[in-house]
Amino acid sequence: MKVTKEQAQQNRLALLEAAGQLFKQHGIDGVGVADVCRQAGLTHGALYKHFTDKQDLAAQAFAHAFQQGYAQVTQSTRPGLAGAAPQRSFATYLDRYLSRKVRDDMAKGCPLVSTACETARQGEAVSRSYADAFMALRAGVAATLPEDTAPAEREALASTVVAALVGAMAISRGMAKADRAEADAVLAQVRGVLESLGGLAVR
Repeated sequence: MKVTKEQAQQNRLALLEAAGQLFKQHGIDGVGVADVCRQAGLTHGALYKHFTDKQDLAAQAFAHAFQQGYAQVTQSTRPGLAGAAPQRSFATYLDRYLSRKVRDDMAKGCPLVSTACETARQGEAVSRSYADAFMALRAGVAATLPEDTAPAEREALASTVVAALVGAMAISRGMAKADRAEADAVLAQVRGVLESLGGLAVR
């Protein structure tokens, strides 16, 4: 039976969703193509109609997962000044990336966190998806920083913020089973520093 174009698109989305969730929970190397197909309820044949190999799937699933999560951040806005467009809040990034609820659910959160170290062991396509996600997140954070900050300083500060957000969540997740109180403290401490970093007023 011939698969319609609409069904093919739905199958591709199901595979991306399944792969994104499983890769965040178990890591890219901890998940096989068969696991993704089983989760999506599709065959190997269906997968290889959309992706050349596991690396292609991982790269596209990473990009899809990041875009989905980042869309939630970008939809969180605060009212602009009179006549100005609404702007994303710096605090929104802190809320999203330093959340204990997200930390405790490995299937949630940004793939920048869940694959922070693992990406280096993958191919160039996965690395490109990771780099693109980092730069998109950095640009989003930079847009919330004080307008009087010099461009180079703004980018450096945004890079520092993203590194702190990703690192804090990764460390807190790693500690949570052994010392939940200390894991919580890491998130709170990093948030406190970021709020005051470079004289930032959280907006």
